[in-house]
Amino acid sequence: MGTFEGPQAERKVSRWLIPAIGYTISLASLGWVFARFPFAQLPENLRTMDWYWLLVAMLVEVASFLLDAWRWRELLKPAIAPPYGAALQSVLASFFANDLLPARAGEVVRCFLLSYKTDIHLPLVITSVVILRVIDGIWIVIFYFATSYVVESAGIMTGVMVVYAAVVASLAMLLLFVLFRRQHAHHFVSNSSWAARFTHFLEEIHKLGNWRELRIVMLSSGVYWALQICAVWAIARADNFYFNFGQMTFLLIVKNVWTLLPTAPAGIGAFQASAVYALRHFFTEAPDAKILAELLFGFLTLPGLVGGGIAVAMAGYNLKDLVRHAQESHRKHEVEKQ
Repeated sequence: MGTFEGPQAERKVSRWLIPAIGYTISLASLGWVFARFPFAQLPENLRTMDWYWLLVAMLVEVASFLLDAWRWRELLKPAIAPPYGAALQSVLASFFANDLLPARAGEVVRCFLLSYKTDIHLPLVITSVVILRVIDGIWIVIFYFATSYVVESAGIMTGVMVVYAAVVASLAMLLLFVLFRRQHAHHFVSNSSWAARFTHFLEEIHKLGNWRELRIVMLSSGVYWALQICAVWAIARADNFYFNFGQMTFLLIVKNVWTLLPTAPAGIGAFQASAVYALRHFFTEAPDAKILAELLFGFLTLPGLVGGGIAVAMAGYNLKDLVRHAQESHRKHEVEKQ
C-alpha cells in the first residue's frame, strides 16, 4: 500500500509545486510594479499613442510568428518536412497556450500539436524544439554582448548573461556532438547503463544533423530576433519614447531571460518587472517605465493571443487529445522498429 501511494503523492506534489512557484514569482513582481502605479496617467498615454507605430509593431510581431514556423519547418526538413500550415498552426497555438497556461506550457502544446497533425514521431519534434531554443539562446547572447555598451551599470545582468552564455555554449556543444559524432554518441550510450534508454532518441537527433539546414535556421533565427526587437522599439515609439535599437535589445533580452522562470500565464508580473528594470537603466522615470511596461505586455501579448486562439479553434482538438495521440504514435513507432 505504501509503495503505491508514495509515487502518487509525489506526482500530486509536482503538479501544484511548479505552478505555485510561478504564481508566487508573478504576484511578487506585480506587487512591485503596481506599487505607486500612475493609474491616472495611463488614459493620457493611450490617448496620445501613435497608432501607426502600434500597427507596425503588430505586423512585425505577426511576421516573426510566420518566420518562426518557417525556420522550424526548415530544421525538420532533413528528416521529414511538415506542411508549413501545420507548423504555423502549432507555433500560434503555443503562443496561445503560453498566454493562458503557466510555466510556458505552450512548448508542450507546440510539440504535441505538430505530432498530431503530421504523424511525425514526437521525440523528433521535441528534439527540433530543443535545437531551436539553443539557437535562440546563442542569438540572445550575441545580441546582448553586441549592444550592452549602451547600458550603464548593468553589472548584475551582465553576470547573469555570462552564466547564461556558459549554459547555452555547453548545450550547443552537446547537441553538435550528438548530431555529428554519431558513432561516438552511440558508443557512449552503449557503455552507460543509465543512458541506454536514449538510443532511439539519438537516432531521431541524427536525422537533424544537416549543416545546410542548420545554417539556414541559424541565420533566419537572427532575423527572427531582430524582428522581435523591432516590435518592442515600435511600441515604445508609439508611446513617444525615442529609444535606440541597442536599448530595446537590452530590454527584450532582460525580459526573455527573466521569463524563463516558471511563472504565471504570459509571464505576467515577471514581464512587467523585467521591462521596468531595463527601462530604469535608460534613466526613464519610474511612472513612465511602469506604464510603458504594461503597454509592452498588452500589445506584445495580443497578436499571439488572437492568432493562437484562431489556430486552436481550427485545430479542433484539446490538449488531452493531443497527448493521447502523441503517446499512441510513439508506441506505434516503437513497434515498427522492433
